Amino acid sequence: MKPALDDILKGVPSQDGNGGKPLKPSKSSETRRSPGETQLDKITASAKRVLAEEAQARAEKTARLRAARKATERDGNS
Repeated sequence: MKPALDDILKGVPSQDGNGGKPLKPSKSSETRRSPGETQLDKITASAKRVLAEEAQARAEKTARLRAARKATERDGNS
């Protein structure tokens, strides 16, 4: 004789808070995201931030190299 469903589920606790009905899947991140900010907006903002940081680092490096070159030229000409 095969076990009945009630016999199989006897040891499984019932779900609380939803009347024993199956849980509904949670909303996806698409629906939770604010309508004004899309995934593309987030990626674009991140890319712009990275490019700005790289440009700032490049400008600082160029300024250091120019200062070092001027110092070397000044010391070499003296």
